[in-house]
Amino acid sequence: MLKVVARLTVKKEKIEEFKNAARDLIAKSNAEEGNVFYTLNQSIEDEQKFAFVECWKDLDALKIHEKTEHFTKTLPILGEMTEGSEPTELFNEI
Repeated sequence: MLKVVARLTVKKEKIEEFKNAARDLIAKSNAEEGNVFYTLNQSIEDEQKFAFVECWKDLDALKIHEKTEHFTKTLPILGEMTEGSEPTELFNEI
């Protein structure tokens, strides 16, 4: 299985808007055939820090996800609400 961790910092005044905008992406991503789970997590130490933590059956499932309408339309919207992000990390489950 393939794990994805995407960390980002959300503008303080956009936190609630960011969480609301992400809900549809999360629901539709969790419904994809190749998805095991897709979550958004907020830091308990810094309310502006978030991480999408995802699990996909394999790299092909992730590639299909990255072409879906809900991903391609929502990602730029979420990006406008951030101050920046770290490089997305991919992990193979051991």
